[in-house]
Formats: sequence, C-alpha cells, structure tokens
Amino acid sequence: MRAFNIPIELKTWALVLGFLLGTLSPSEALDLASAKIVLNENSGVPAKAAEMLEEEIEKRTGIALPIVPLSDSQEGPAIHLIRVDQAPEGVDTTGVPESPEGYSIRVNGDQVQLLGRDDRGVLFAAGRLLRLLSMSEGKAELDSDVDISTAPKYPIRGHQLGYRNTANTYDAWDLETFEQYIRDLIAFGANSVELITALDPEEKDGPVMTENQWEMNLKLAELAHSYGLDVWFWMPLSGDVTDPEESKKELEERDRFFKACPAIDHIMVPGGDPGRTTPAVLMPWLEKMAEVLHKHFPEAGLWVSNQKFKPDENDVFFDYLQEHRPTWLRGVAYGPGTLITLEETRRRTPDQFPLRRYPDITHCVRCQYPVPKWDGVFAQTLDREPPNPRPRDTAHIHNVWAELSDGFVSYSDGAHDDFNKMVWSALAWDPEADVKEIVEDYCRLFFGPSTLAETSQGIWGLEKNWDAPISENRHIAETLNLWRSAEKRGGEALKENWRFQMYLFRAVFDAYIQIRHEKEMEYQRQAYSELAKASEIGAAQAISAAREALAQADQVRIRPDLRLRLEQLGVDLRASIGYQMSVREPYRARNPERGALLDKADRPLNDRPWLEDRFDRILAMEREEERVVAIDQVLNWDDPGPGGFYDDLGNATLQPHLVRQTTWEEDPMFITGPQEAHYRSLNNETLEIDPLKFSWLDQAQTLYGVPLKVAYKDLDPSAEYRVRVTYFGRYHSPMRLVA
Repeated sequence: MRAFNIPIELKTWALVLGFLLGTLSPSEALDLASAKIVLNENSGVPAKAAEMLEEEIEKRTGIALPIVPLSDSQEGPAIHLIRVDQAPEGVDTTGVPESPEGYSIRVNGDQVQLLGRDDRGVLFAAGRLLRLLSMSEGKAELDSDVDISTAPKYPIRGHQLGYRNTANTYDAWDLETFEQYIRDLIAFGANSVELITALDPEEKDGPVMTENQWEMNLKLAELAHSYGLDVWFWMPLSGDVTDPEESKKELEERDRFFKACPAIDHIMVPGGDPGRTTPAVLMPWLEKMAEVLHKHFPEAGLWVSNQKFKPDENDVFFDYLQEHRPTWLRGVAYGPGTLITLEETRRRTPDQFPLRRYPDITHCVRCQYPVPKWDGVFAQTLDREPPNPRPRDTAHIHNVWAELSDGFVSYSDGAHDDFNKMVWSALAWDPEADVKEIVEDYCRLFFGPSTLAETSQGIWGLEKNWDAPISENRHIAETLNLWRSAEKRGGEALKENWRFQMYLFRAVFDAYIQIRHEKEMEYQRQAYSELAKASEIGAAQAISAAREALAQADQVRIRPDLRLRLEQLGVDLRASIGYQMSVREPYRARNPERGALLDKADRPLNDRPWLEDRFDRILAMEREEERVVAIDQVLNWDDPGPGGFYDDLGNATLQPHLVRQTTWEEDPMFITGPQEAHYRSLNNETLEIDPLKFSWLDQAQTLYGVPLKVAYKDLDPSAEYRVRVTYFGRYHSPMRLVA
C-alpha cells in the first residue's frame, strides 16, 4: 500500500465540493477506471479497507487506483472512505445507521462516498462496493443511482477456518491465501473468523501443511485482528479433568497458548463432538479456564455448547446456568449433535447469555442439515463434502431459526462450501435480502460480469441437480451446459479461477455419474435376465452370464472425455486452492469422506458388489436345487408377494408408508421427524466397497428417541401379514418393533 501523510486541518470547502459536485446523469454508469481512493485516516481498519479496495480492483481490472489523502482529491472521480466521526466539514452523514458496523454508500456525480459509522462500517462498505462494481479488464463501473444505508441485524457473523488435516483445502493454504479468503468473506459481511486450536507448539497433523499449526494460528489471529474482525478459537477439552494433574496440565497448556497469541476475542468450548466431560465437571472447570483466559485477555468471551449432552446432562447444564448465572461465561453455542431443538435451548438458557449458532454448512450427509430426499447414488459418490452450493436450502436454514440466536459462526472444513458461507454472512446481515441478488453478487465478484447469466443460473442449477432422482433429473445436463458455456465465454479470465474450476468439476461429476448410473443399471437388468434362465441352463451358467453382463462396466469406458476432465480439474484445483480430491498422491486427503471425489468417481453404481458376493455364496451351495432357489430369491428380493407391501425406507421414491411428523421446511435438522440417511459403503481405511445392496445403503432415520413410524391402510382383515425388517444404519442403534 502507498504511504502518505495527511495534514490534520484540511477541511476546506474546495475539497468538500469534490464530494458534492459531478457531471453524471443518474441513469449513467459511473466510470471509476481513473478514480482515486481517498482516505482521511491512514491507519487501522480504514487503511486496510482502502488497501483491500485497491488490490481487489486491480486483480480484476488491471487498474491500480491510487490511494491519496484528502488534500489530493480535488478533481476527478473518487471513492471516499469516511468514518462518520472523522467526516470532513460539509459531508452529510445523516442517514448513516447509528448501529455498530452500519454504513451508507452514496454516489454524488463522479464521487462515491463510503460512510461508515465505525471502523467496521468503513470496512464493510468497501466490501459491499466490491460486490456492486462491474469489473473486467480495464473497466470498473458502478451504477450511478446506488444509494444504500444498512446495518447488520445480527452481531455475530463468522466462519471456521481450521488449519488441520481434516480440512480438504485449508491445510494446504499459506498466509496469503488465507488473507485473500478473509477479504472475500468481508465482502459478504462476515465479522468473525474461528480458528481451531493446536495446543502443542510442534503439532503438524497433516502431510500437506507448510507450517505447524501453532505458528499458523498465531499468524492467522494477527491477520484477522488487523482487519478488525473478531478472533474466535474452537478449543475442545479432551483430557480427564477429574484427575488433578490432568486438569493442571490442560490449564497450563491453555495459559501458554493465550500468552503467545496476539489476539483473542472469544473461545468456544464444545461440550461434545469432540469431548465427553459431563457438564457437572465441565462447567466448574471452565470457570478456572476463564480465569486463565482473562489473565491475558480480560475482555475475551468464553462460550460453551451442549453438543452430545444426554437428557440428564442437559438438565444439569441448564440448572447450572439458572442457579449460578456465571459472569465468567459469555454465551451458549448451539451446534451439530445437540439432542434438543434450538427453541428449547433458547428457552432454557437465561436471557443474559446470548446464543450463537454453530451450523454445519459443510456436509451434505451424516450431518446437521442433510440434503433432503437425496438420491443414494449421489450420497455414495459425492458423499459428505462435495462442492455444495445450496442457495434455496441455505437461505431457508438460516432464516427459519435466525430470530432465536444472536448470529452464527459456522462449522466448515474446506472451500467446497464457499457459496454457503457467503449466503449465511449476507443473510445474517439482512435476513430479508433477496437470495437471487446474493447469487448475482457472488458471480459478479468472483467470475466477472461477462458470464453473469450463465454462472448465476449455474449456481442454482447445481442445487437443482439434487432435487430429483438421478435417473430422471433433466437439470443435470442443463447445468453442465451452463458451466461449459461460461467456460467458453470467460476464456483465460476463468482458467485459473478456483471457484469456477470447483463448480465446473461438480457439473461434470454429476453428469458423469448420471450417465454411468444409467448404463450400469442397464447392465444389471441384463444380468437379471440371465439369472432368470437358471432353472433352464443351470445356476453356474446363469451366474457366469450374469457376471459377463455386469463386467461390461470394466470393459467399456463410459464417457472417457468427462472422466478425463475430472482428472484435469482435480489437478487444477490442487494447484489453485489446495483441494485434495483423493487420498492418493499428489492430493493426500485425510480420507475419502473429506472431499476426495476422485476416489469415488468409478465406484459401482448398481448392486454388483452385493451380487458378486451372493454369486460366490450360491456357487458354494452343494445342491443345484438350493442354488436355483437362491437365485430366485435374488430375482424377487423386492417382491413382497400378492397383497404385500415393499418399502425401501431412506429412498425418497420408495417409502410411501413412511409417516413424517414434520416437514423439512419446519425442521431441516430432522430432530423431530425422519430423514433419509446414508451409510458410507467406501471404507475409509481399506478403500474397499462393502458388498451391500444399494437399498441397504439408505435408511429412514430418526434421532434422540423420536419413533420411526410407518402406516399401512386398507389391510385385509381376514389375512395374516408377516413383517420383515432389515435393520441397518450408521449407529447400529437397538430398536424395538411395535405394531
């Protein structure tokens, strides 16, 4: 950034006229290619805001706008960064929201005023301007009728950026990449960054890290603080603090870290996930931890969540809050795995404690907000951490319970959920914001104006890809065409753009999986046709022919062009943003669940693993009659017989008798009703596929003692019915059947 000195008394009418006079008509776009960035306080957060504006505009336009003091801003277009209490004489600051972080953006002729109520107001005004600008090579334009005054509704708006091996990208980043990403978050209104603590100064738990976690966290805390953001640390308790020596060790480790850390505004201690300290022990121990924290950071807030607390533990937790009203505790966090609703948590928490949401915006399955009615083929291939823009769902999930909290800091384990971060940030600022406009801002800022139509529709398209069963979803091909069209139109400007690479990867992946699934189901139908001949040609010959039909998947490469494109994009994403698309070299993801989509792109998409296992079992039978009967069972596995019913619970298209106590719109966490759950059939350690039938890989699941109900009507009162249930699922929970 260019340094300069600003005389204290330069508030002349001549300078003020530069703010107020201009020659543009209201309908024209304001050309800012030759503008100056005017700063009347060259220090602190406003200076960082000016630097951010200068550098982000130059990256997109090639134009380096000079940063100048107020004394040099007399002529020509200019962008003025003004904190209200430092406004030059004659600048009208009426209408700037009085709430913290509020700002106004006004255009007067060829002068753009960014008026912030405080330092953060200036910062967020600069970020909003970046979203509003239309930027391309040699051009920076702004609608001349822009007139915005706004302040955030919720004071906590942040995201977790954990430098750890579990992440699918963050652990590959350097400080420069983190700074760029923090700026991107600022543009959409985020005011907090949460880091994941490593209390061992030598810890470096991943193979792609360039620094140990202790040092990187100290640098990231200083970086976020320099932008005026709140610095949070997620700090679980793993030791057994009922042991005095272990308790002392845990406190000493924290004391050492607090002493070394340059900035801490808040600490969040999860009650569980991880951690299993009961609240009766945890809360008194946290009081001791608060003393250690406040020795170094007297104003820092300590927060705790009740994740994984059992009903009796929740009683102890809330009784403690009600009885003690601890002044050392700042607030309560509500996160994944909390066994009660957000409403109940707010109701049982004393009003003195704010409530922070800790939403899982990063996962699609086996998580807090699973994709509703997700096709099992996607659940097994895209799995937990694909690129997952969900504009419609994300907006609803944020807004449905927003009033119950004071904001959020999200759980994120990589850049794949980037779009969802921006939606949460923008809606926590203004819950009434139009999601369509947020999508367009996102695409304009990160992809440029020339591809706005294709990329904005493409973001919506990626969500629509999951709205229907894969076998009949026409949106998948349309979405791929949108991203391909944008790629062609954007040209070199998008070639190294990691966000574009990521969404193009998703579009190609979805299409590739859809085409493969269609073909492999055809092979399976052929195999079943061969099995149907067993009574005529013999079990062994029928199985041999069925295996040949299934083996076509090994012999004929389906759409090799799409598969090659995935490999190319995987390499590109590793280079551009550190995305770890495989557990293998050179990516080295922690395990296949952690965004390693290339490890699942070629997995079987039909029942072949199960059939091969059955074939081995059948051929081992001694008598031919047994073998033929067993083959007949395979062929009629889903046939309940005359007057019978078959439900594949967990498959949204084959569970007509499932009783839903609530709708997804009412309860997107599925705390009070059933959800479609999906078992992970790819073993994280061996990388082998479990030989299970696809219908076993999805289940209807209820949580926390909510009954799973099915209802069958119009049964024949004179008939006897046999109920057969396949019990399966992630937790292998004990169940009791009541009919």
